[in-house]
Amino acid sequence: MTDKRAPDQDALIDRILHLWRADAETLPSEPRLAELTGASRNSVREALIRLEERGYVHRTQGARTSPNRRLPGVGRRIDEQFDHSLSIRSAGYEPTLDVVVAERVTLLPGDDRYDDLPDGTEVLRTRKMWRVDGVPYALAEDLVPVTRTADLDARRPVFDLAETANGIRVAWETMWIDAISLDAERARILDAAPGTPVIEMTYCGYGADDAIGYWSREVQLPAPPGLRNALIRRVHS
Repeated sequence: MTDKRAPDQDALIDRILHLWRADAETLPSEPRLAELTGASRNSVREALIRLEERGYVHRTQGARTSPNRRLPGVGRRIDEQFDHSLSIRSAGYEPTLDVVVAERVTLLPGDDRYDDLPDGTEVLRTRKMWRVDGVPYALAEDLVPVTRTADLDARRPVFDLAETANGIRVAWETMWIDAISLDAERARILDAAPGTPVIEMTYCGYGADDAIGYWSREVQLPAPPGLRNALIRRVHS
């Protein structure tokens, strides 16, 4: 009997996504996908469920699975984890990352706190600014609790820093979105006028046991084509 080992689900999902071209109307059937990927039908079925939940495919009872052909032009999906540099490059632009601040500090009470970490928590505090083809685009401040002795490269994505700094493999992010006017300090870094309308996003990344891996606060200037924030929502008829 053939030993059909179930591949990692994320790897299986990536393999399924590569099986259809931009002009494809349907994906192969479940048995055919199992044959092409070497996975069991149960694994393929689970991968298709996850793909439908994420808006990649639409499944209809008794019909083939149809891919969402608009996805390539959607832009950056805020319902999925991302790294700015990779997002910028995948949209066809050249990314530049400037580390404006990288320091270990102890959190004290203050009016500018946007996190719920206990006072006295030691964190790696970073401010990082991304440029798109040399033009300022986004500025993020990260607070990563430090509980381990390790060399921390501030240029790494915050979810990688968390795993190194405190051992938390982040499972979820909660995000809050606000429309604000850009304050003078962040306006100076972004080479923008104070009071410029911007989107501010605040993130909390935490593990499956609810332990906090990081808090982040980010502002973005108007995004060029391909980098606009987008959300794919399922609609049930």
